[in-house]
Amino acid sequence: VEADDGYLGEAPLHVKCPKCLTSDPAKKKLKSRVRSRHETCNKRFKQWKILKEVYRHNIADHGSVFRSIAVLTQISFQKGEPLFQVNYHN
Repeated sequence: VEADDGYLGEAPLHVKCPKCLTSDPAKKKLKSRVRSRHETCNKRFKQWKILKEVYRHNIADHGSVFRSIAVLTQISFQKGEPLFQVNYHN
């Protein structure tokens, strides 16, 4: 999983970060594009006001709300609002 340096403590076992000792400098631009694509997905989640602000409903329902938004976001990818393409090979 490509991640930003906020996850450096988890690298390299669980994630790959830009400042990780095992990071390949030759792939820096590509990895930046991969992270940017993921941030675009996160932005689309946050277009839903319920995920952008403090959750003020029954906490037991939060997982269902998030999964519903994830499904609707995935459908939008498939029906005309896809993420930009990144050809990435680990």
